[in-house]
Amino acid sequence: MMKKMLLMVVAMTTIMSAKAQKIEVVDQEGVGIPLVTVLTEDGNIIGTTNLNGVLNDIKGAERLLVTHVAYKPQLITVALLKDGRITMEDQDYGLREIVVMPKPYIYVETYYRAYAFINDSLRFYQAGIMPNAYDEQADKVYMGSSDNSCGYFCPSLGATVTWGARVMEFKAGRVGKCIAQNILNNGKTAKKYHITAESTGNNHWRIKNAEGTVGKVEREKGTVNLTMNASRAQMYANKVDGQNRLLKMREKKNYEYQFTERFNCDAEGNSKVEDNVMYCHHWQWDGGKGRMRFIIETYAVDRGYMNKKDFSAKKKELKKKYAAVMPLSKLEEYEQSHGIPALSPTVRQAVLKLKKQ
Repeated sequence: MMKKMLLMVVAMTTIMSAKAQKIEVVDQEGVGIPLVTVLTEDGNIIGTTNLNGVLNDIKGAERLLVTHVAYKPQLITVALLKDGRITMEDQDYGLREIVVMPKPYIYVETYYRAYAFINDSLRFYQAGIMPNAYDEQADKVYMGSSDNSCGYFCPSLGATVTWGARVMEFKAGRVGKCIAQNILNNGKTAKKYHITAESTGNNHWRIKNAEGTVGKVEREKGTVNLTMNASRAQMYANKVDGQNRLLKMREKKNYEYQFTERFNCDAEGNSKVEDNVMYCHHWQWDGGKGRMRFIIETYAVDRGYMNKKDFSAKKKELKKKYAAVMPLSKLEEYEQSHGIPALSPTVRQAVLKLKKQ
């Protein structure tokens, strides 16, 4: 009898330990934070939180690193969590105010970080400075070279990952008009793809299309946060546009794309191009080498009004001040001087480990 009871206890313990452990990541007001990157203590990615700030399985990890461009990173001991809940502290971005001047270009200097993972292991890292100018009248973007950068990647991946990360880095760094405004103002794109914003009270909106919730918008204290499950929106758009081949390819590869954006706004919630604060983009799909995942973080660090001559001079100044290929320590000096959250020690260790490879 005792032996049977012992076997039952062992079996129950095994079942409990095998059960997926869920965590919920929230802000200081208790609202779930989407697109939080959750890593193991040694820098391997476990997953990202969904639109409600939930990650359903931390894969047995005892310690977690949680990071997000809009919040301060934390290293968490899972056993000390209450009900699996993690509260993150807001990251303050002190962009200076700018005075409107009669010049055609809006200048926004950005700092980017690009990560590539294969099967949850970091295989590529690049960070650098990218100057951008936006001609509002012509609705045209001019992007300076991001030559001031450092990059570490695994040679066995070849040029594909390097090229892919750089293309995504430019997409993420693009200075353009805010998607949230198009949705909230029922713009042309929102109408075409049946995207609506449903108020949930207190300056919060749920973004929906014909197939369900695809994002949310939150406005408070002069800032707006937009989060989108963009792959769901894109794949519905593929259906609307009759792009069946592209849709089938995305479905076959289990394609996912999410992004979050923060920007400043006035009392009515309106914003301009220069009000962007940061972007974070996550792409992932099943590739030939395993599950491919790219994460691009882009921070606005400086802004102003310029003409073509000013913009050329600014690009030259950056090129002269910062070497074409910068060591990680030099980039960290730039991060510190521009109020950019530092890499957590765990992620920095993973990056340096990648460099040694």
